[in-house]
This record gives sequence, C-alpha cells and structure tokens, in this order.
Amino acid sequence: MTFPLSVSFKNRLKAVVTADNQQQILQYIVKTILDEKAKNVVVEDMHVTYRGSTSYWNWSLFSGVDDGIFSLIYKDNSWSLNYQINMLKLFIGTAILSSLMAVFMLINEGPWWTGIVAFSWLCGGNWIINVIRHGALAATISTGIDELICGKIELPEQDKMTGKLRSWY
Repeated sequence: MTFPLSVSFKNRLKAVVTADNQQQILQYIVKTILDEKAKNVVVEDMHVTYRGSTSYWNWSLFSGVDDGIFSLIYKDNSWSLNYQINMLKLFIGTAILSSLMAVFMLINEGPWWTGIVAFSWLCGGNWIINVIRHGALAATISTGIDELICGKIELPEQDKMTGKLRSWY
C-alpha cells in the first residue's frame, strides 16, 4: 500500500542487535504491543506483525489500523526499528459514511459537497490521530529497546539540569 493508506516510522537504535539479544528485543516488542491490546501477534525472523485490536473502543491504540509490522533493519552501519501501519478500512469506512451523508443531503435538497467535508473531517482527523499515536509508540519502543540492551541511557553531563533555567537560543 502507499501513503496515506500506509504510513512508516523509522527510528534509529543506539543498541546493536546480535543473535544473542534478537529474541529478547522481539519479545520486548511483543509484550509492549500486547499490553496495548494488539491482536494476532506473530513473531518472524526479524519482524513482529499484528492484525487489529482485542478492544473495539475508539480509544484503543490498535482499533484504528488494519495491521502493522515492526522490523529490525540494519542499514548504513546502524540498526533501526521500522514500523509500518496500514489503514485501508479507515478510508473505506469513512468513504461509505460520507457517501451516505452526501446522498442524504441530495435527497433533502442540501449541498452535495457535505459528503466531501464529512470525509475530510472523519477520515482526516482519525488519520492524523493514528499517525501521531503510532509514531509515539514507535519512539517509545525504540527507546525501550535502547534501555533494554544498552542499560539506562543518561544525558551527557552538559545537558543535565543544574537547577537553573537554560535557554537554547
């Protein structure tokens, strides 16, 4: 699938993935997404995939996407976590609802363009929320992998808070 039906997030890892810690990393990803109520989680070679959510409430993280895949990728001498989500059902569902609204408005001699506005509002708003929430999930999992493999990551000495306010300008 292509953008906007499919969105990818790529986060560089500070951790180095080896044969010894690969399963530990994949199990960390599985545990994290199961805690968020992912459904049909499958672990493959360097991938973790899921399909949908066990919770159908609107605030469930995975209820707004069809499926997703987490991949550990080695490129340019570093490891990264690539996370791709697919949202075809979101577009189909909101297109149907918007078309029904446009037909209803036409029958009642209203403006036909309300269907376009409804699609933009329903689909666009949900799409933006899903992209933000899943981008945050990818960043959280990447940070968790780094902490799991490298230990607790601390800021360099010059960036630690000293009790004084600091300006970056």
